[in-house]
Amino acid sequence: MRRLVINAGLAVFLSVLLAGCGGSSKTNTTVTQVVVAPATVSLNSGDVAGITFTPENSAGNAVSSTVTFSSSNTSVATVSTSGQICGGTWDSTFVVCNGAPGGVPVSGTATITATAAGINSSGVTVTVHPKVSSVVIDPVIPGCTTSLQTKQLSITAPNVHVCSTQATPHDAGPPCGPLGKDITSIVGPVAFQSTDTSVVTIDANNLATAHNPGVADIFANLSGVSSSTSLFRTCMPTLLVLHLNSDPSGGPDTTSATMTTSQTLALRADMLDENGAGIGPAPVSIVSNNPVVASVSSTTLTAVAPGGAGVVAACIPPVCGNGLNQPIYSNLFKVTIAGASPSSTVYATSSFPPPTGTTATAIPIDSGSNTPGTTFNLSGAPNSLVFAHNGVRAYLGTSGGLATLDPSTNSEVTVATGLIGSVIAVNNAGTIALISNAANDPTTGLPFEPNPANQRLFVFNQTNNSLQTLAVAGAVAGAFSSDDFKAYIAANNGKIYIFSVFFSLQTLSPGGTPSSVAFLDFDPFAYITGSPSLDTLAVCDNSTATAPPATSAPQLVGATANTDQIVTVNSTGLDIGTATVGAPVTGICPPTVSYTNQFIDFGLGAFTARQLLVAPNGSRVVVIPAGINQILTAVPGTPGSTNIPLPAGATEAFSGGLTNDGNSMWVGVGGTNTVDKIDLIAGTVILQIPTSFKKADSSAAPPNIVTIKPK
Repeated sequence: MRRLVINAGLAVFLSVLLAGCGGSSKTNTTVTQVVVAPATVSLNSGDVAGITFTPENSAGNAVSSTVTFSSSNTSVATVSTSGQICGGTWDSTFVVCNGAPGGVPVSGTATITATAAGINSSGVTVTVHPKVSSVVIDPVIPGCTTSLQTKQLSITAPNVHVCSTQATPHDAGPPCGPLGKDITSIVGPVAFQSTDTSVVTIDANNLATAHNPGVADIFANLSGVSSSTSLFRTCMPTLLVLHLNSDPSGGPDTTSATMTTSQTLALRADMLDENGAGIGPAPVSIVSNNPVVASVSSTTLTAVAPGGAGVVAACIPPVCGNGLNQPIYSNLFKVTIAGASPSSTVYATSSFPPPTGTTATAIPIDSGSNTPGTTFNLSGAPNSLVFAHNGVRAYLGTSGGLATLDPSTNSEVTVATGLIGSVIAVNNAGTIALISNAANDPTTGLPFEPNPANQRLFVFNQTNNSLQTLAVAGAVAGAFSSDDFKAYIAANNGKIYIFSVFFSLQTLSPGGTPSSVAFLDFDPFAYITGSPSLDTLAVCDNSTATAPPATSAPQLVGATANTDQIVTVNSTGLDIGTATVGAPVTGICPPTVSYTNQFIDFGLGAFTARQLLVAPNGSRVVVIPAGINQILTAVPGTPGSTNIPLPAGATEAFSGGLTNDGNSMWVGVGGTNTVDKIDLIAGTVILQIPTSFKKADSSAAPPNIVTIKPK
C-alpha cells in the first residue's frame, strides 16, 4: 500500500467581498454552480490526483462554501475531504491509498461529484487501471491535414497502445508483449502534445489544428508516461505561384515586371497543397537572388538599381517545411530594371606574397569616376576575395587567416587567425562563408593542403563569430541557393557535399571531378561541372534530374538571375540552356524540367576557361580563357561571339567582374599588370589602371584577384 501524489491540487474555497462606493452592498454568497477541473482523470492503481472544485455564485465569482465529495464506485476510486482522489481505497486518515487489495490492481471507472450548498458539480470521470509502463504509438499519422483544418486525435487515431507490466497475463507479442499486457481498452482517454506548434497545435480535447506546412512530432501521455513520437503532417505545397498582389482573383497571374528605380510592388504567393486545397497567401519566404538590384521585405518588392533579378517564394524552414528539409520553390518572378548600373567599387589585389618587410595591399577603384582610391593593407597575401550578393561584406582568404572586408570603410579584419584556405562560397546574406584548404593557391596552382587526409572544410558564421571544422577532402567550389537554405560543394575527389544550418552535412558520390556549382535562377535545380555532362540535382531531395544538353564536357557553370538560363563553358564555346520547369509527376518533389539549347563557338579551337561571368539580366556572357590575351563574349539568343583583344603587352586576363547591367567589365591583366575596364557593347578596352603589386623578389606581380562590389 502506498500514497503517491502525481498532481497536487486542493479543493478551492474562496471568499469574495464586494464593497460599493458611497454606500453598502450585500455580498452574493449563494452557490449556483460548482466548477470542476479536470473533467477526466486517468490513474494508476494506488496513485493520487488532486482535483479542483470551485463553488461560484450567479455572477461567476468564487464564494466560500463547504464542499463534500462522493464517488459512484468506492471500490475503484475514493475521495478525501480535501478533494484528493485515490485510485483505490483511502485509509481512515486519508494517508494511504490502497490500489491493490489482495494483491490485485484496481481497475474500473468511477464518477466523482462535488456538492456545495446542495448544488452538485458535473461529474469527474476517473479511470483506474494497472500501472502504465509504456505507451506505444504509430510512427506516422497517415495522410496530411490542410492548413487551418482540424483532425480529432484519439486512442484509435493514431493507434495508441497502453502497456502495463503489472497487468497479467502478459501478451504473447507486440505491441506490449511478451513483458507486458495491452490495457488500452480500460485506461480512458490519453492526452496528446505537439513538439512544433508552428506545424500543429493540440487543444485540451485532443483536437489538432494544422498550421504551416511541415511535419511535427506528437506524442501521447497517460499517467505520467509519454509515448514515442508520431509524425503529424500539415500538407506541403505541390504548386507555389508567385505573382502581383493586384492580380484579379482567378488570374491571369503577372509573373514579371519591368520597374524603375525606387518603385515598389506588392507580391503574393498562393499554393495548392497535397490535398488539392488552395491556400493564399501561402506561409512562405519570398527572397531575391540579386538584392542589390531588387530587394524584398516580407511581400514588398523594391527596385534598387538597374539590372536583372529573380524573386522566388520558398517553402523552407523555419516558416514552412519544418521537419522535412525539402525546399519547394515557386515560379520565378522576373524583374528587370532599366538603365545603367550605378557606380560601385572595384577591388584589385595580388595573391603573390610581397617582399619581406612589406605588407600585402588592395586597391579600391571607383567604377564611376574610374579613379583609384587609397590603397589599404591586408592581413596577409590574399588568395580569394568573395562578396555576398547583398554587398554588405566580403570574405578574404589570406596567408594570415580568414578576414572580412567592410566596403563602407575599406577596412579588413582578421576573424580566424591561422585559417589557411580559399573562400569557395559565401551565402547571400553575407553571414556564412565556406573555406577549403583543398582549393588551389592561385599563386602556385597547387592545393594549400596537398594531403587529402588533412583537407578540411571550414564554416565561419559571422552572426555568432563561430568556426566549424568539417573533415571534407577535395572541396574546390561551392554555391548557396538564393534563400540560403543549402549549399552544394564540389569536391575534386568525385563527391558533392551538401551543407545547411538545418541538417548535418550530406554526401553524394557522382564520380568525375566536380569543379564548379550554380543554381537555376529560382533554385529548383543545382548544376555541377566535372563529368562529360552536367551533374543536375533537384534541390528539394538531391535526386538526379534531367541535365541540359552539352556539346562537350562542361568546364564551368553559371546562371542568369531572371531568364531561367543555365550557362556552361566547354573547350570551344558556350552551351546556353533555357529551362522549362514543370510540376512533379507525383507528390511534392522533384519537379520536371526540359531544355532548349544554344551553342556558341568562340572560334579559337580548344581552350581552358579560367572564369565564367554571366550578367544577371541575361544580356551578356563573358569567359576569361587561360593563357590567351582575349576576353570572349556572347549575347544569349544572338548567334556568334565577340572576342575582345587585350591591349599590347597583355599576356592573359586573370579574374574580374561584370556590372549588373552587363555593359561593362573590370578585369585584372597580366603582362601589363593593369586593371582594365572593358566596354562590352563596343567590344573594346577603354581604360587601363596601372598597379604596383610586387612579388617576394620585388618583381611586378599581376593583379590576379579582381572583383566588383555588388551594387
